[in-house]
Amino acid sequence: MRGIELESCCWSEFGIRWFGKGIGERQMRMQRRKTGRKAALACALLLAVAFGGCSTDPQKGKIKFLESGQRYMQKGRYQEATIQFRNALKLDPRFVEASYQLAQAEIAQHQWRQAYDALERTIDLNPERLDARLDRGRLYLAAHQFQRALDEANYLLQKNPQNAAAYQLSGAALVALGEREKADQAFQKIAVLLPNDASSYINLALLEVSLRRLDDAEKHLIQACDVDPHSIQAYSDLASFYRVKGDLPRAGEVLQKGIALNPTSSDLHIALADLLYSQQKTQEASQILAQLRQQQGNTADASLAIGDFYFQRQQTNQALQEYLHGLDAAPKDIEIKKRLEDLYLVTGDTTKAAEIDEALLKTKSKDPIILINHARVLLAQGNPDEAIAELQREIKDVSDLPQIHYYLALAYMKKGNPEQAKSQMEEASRMAPDQTDILNSLAQLHLQQGDLDLAQQNAERSVQLRPTDRSVRFLLSTIYEKQGKLDLAKEQLGVAKLLAPDDTLVHRQLAKVYGMQHSWPQAEKELDAALLLNPHDPDALGQLVDILVESKQNAKALDRMRQYVKANPDDPRGHLIFGSLAINLKDYSLAKTELERSIELDPKQVQSHLQLGQVLQAQLQPAEAIKEYESGLALQPKFVPILAMLGNLYLEQHDPEKARSYYEQALAIDPNFAVAASNLAWVYAQQGDNLDTALGLAQHAKQLMPQVPSITDTLGWVMYKKGIYDSALPLLQECVEKDPNSAVYRYHLGMVFLSLGDKGKAKAQLSAALRLDLPSDDAKTAGQALQRLN
Repeated sequence: MRGIELESCCWSEFGIRWFGKGIGERQMRMQRRKTGRKAALACALLLAVAFGGCSTDPQKGKIKFLESGQRYMQKGRYQEATIQFRNALKLDPRFVEASYQLAQAEIAQHQWRQAYDALERTIDLNPERLDARLDRGRLYLAAHQFQRALDEANYLLQKNPQNAAAYQLSGAALVALGEREKADQAFQKIAVLLPNDASSYINLALLEVSLRRLDDAEKHLIQACDVDPHSIQAYSDLASFYRVKGDLPRAGEVLQKGIALNPTSSDLHIALADLLYSQQKTQEASQILAQLRQQQGNTADASLAIGDFYFQRQQTNQALQEYLHGLDAAPKDIEIKKRLEDLYLVTGDTTKAAEIDEALLKTKSKDPIILINHARVLLAQGNPDEAIAELQREIKDVSDLPQIHYYLALAYMKKGNPEQAKSQMEEASRMAPDQTDILNSLAQLHLQQGDLDLAQQNAERSVQLRPTDRSVRFLLSTIYEKQGKLDLAKEQLGVAKLLAPDDTLVHRQLAKVYGMQHSWPQAEKELDAALLLNPHDPDALGQLVDILVESKQNAKALDRMRQYVKANPDDPRGHLIFGSLAINLKDYSLAKTELERSIELDPKQVQSHLQLGQVLQAQLQPAEAIKEYESGLALQPKFVPILAMLGNLYLEQHDPEKARSYYEQALAIDPNFAVAASNLAWVYAQQGDNLDTALGLAQHAKQLMPQVPSITDTLGWVMYKKGIYDSALPLLQECVEKDPNSAVYRYHLGMVFLSLGDKGKAKAQLSAALRLDLPSDDAKTAGQALQRLN
């Protein structure tokens, strides 16, 4: 294979469309495998012909096999076509046309490796076979062999400088290689060569958007609409362009014009309804959806389009009604039933999902989505092992469906296997690089694992595909924020605010970014806007209090909360936020009053119990604090923060066994809870046993929270206990640099210097630790060490 990996390729990449395709296309449809006795019988007959009917005249025989294969191709019977082309090659291994047609049949079946082999053989037989070279270049592109794809395109253009498809290949490869200016030249050439092809202008516009040439992009999108008034994609992209710019009236005009010329288009009706919904024009949006139903009639397709519209906006009740309406119109429609099952799974109605699942399985349909959804039901029922087994069985039969890998990734995530989850999600992404659900999930996985560059690539690709989806913009802004690219984060959130001005989450995230830049007035403004939209939003209220405290406006924060609880005396969350503020200001008397009132109004509010426990702990009432934590734990037995707090409290009470028990319970529920992992490692280290386990826990905690000094200190101390002094040294030096007033950090660093034989530095650190009021047991050890040094 010469280094190319083609197990799972796809024809389109990086937002560049092969002719006739464009941005915003519906999620790819599933194709059914054609299997069964008829296919097997046909194969048997073909084999019989192969060995019995054409032996007398190989030249005539190979032509008959070729023509037979081509007829099968026209009928979409690719497996039978493959057999006929192979029969032709048996009669004449140097039959170039049969080799090329075999490659086309393999491509149609997504058999990328076999297709590549057939194309290689074709080119070896006839190096000037340009159509084979073009297809091979597309396979290189799909396999991320971008330079080889570009080389193939350049060869084709040397042979024929007017080859539009070669320019398409060249432009796509150049985009992937980051050479956008050269890619722009390639797409400019395509528009000249194909002046009546809307997709050439669409591709050019997409690239110009990425180059910030917005005027040129607008001009070319308008040209796309002009040259092909029936291009749904052209109108969708032009409307999206105006919408992202904030020119909502022009976006609406474009969609209205597109609908007038394409009155049965679901995509344009749905895009216009979405635009109206974003402006809170729900009645007008409903009229557009009703218009779509009128155009398409009382059909399952209309119900699917409208139901999907509501489903994507999490308006599940309306989506359910639409799907049920469609089921009334077409009671045997499997697609409607699959949508219903999907909805029930998303909304957590596992019982109804299982009922539909059982009915669909009885149909004996070969539709792989039915089997995938069966695995999803198993996953929802708490059987991830069975779900994984089901999906792995399905992969053996239909390995080229991205949905299988996608849900297998979700199952691995539920099992706590992030690496296997990432591997499967990446496989799904390779198969469907334009499927935003997969891109978003992969971005989130990379984000969780700290692979911010990869997370950014996937999220940016998702934004390219769905520029008017505020959730995708929000995800990309979160990634930029983690990277410290705060201006880029604000830019994405600004677009999201244009798309959904009444989304309080966008205002809150903008406030967070402004807070990170210490732009306190702007942060307050965004949170005030959120609270104007929803005066009882506890997240916005709590965030506002945090911003005021961080900007040293404690009096204003207190005044704001006094006003709130006075106006809303029966809001338990308000009292909780007020109590939390009082804890922050160390006014434990006020905190206790507010938290007790919060619990009185809502005894099941776990956070109030947790915070009150902290107050009691600060007031040196450990027994009462334990009772309060246990009250919260009784409400949520698997609430990991309370388990960790109980562990901490028992650790302070010098009861390491109970502390150890609570930390172990916390980690059994959430293996990635860094604080519990670090503290359990500390217990093991102090007890002097399970040091290998302690090291693993401490290393995992450090990976999860690399910037927290206490976690870094624990890892360094465990290494000291294991005698790994050279590795412990830089960790403990990092802790002292971050907090030079920590007696414990200096003590630990001094002990490492002592073990390494650096007496001068050991004496300096241990002396500093004693001056900083080191705890008694450690102080005794440090004093003894200093006596030996003196």
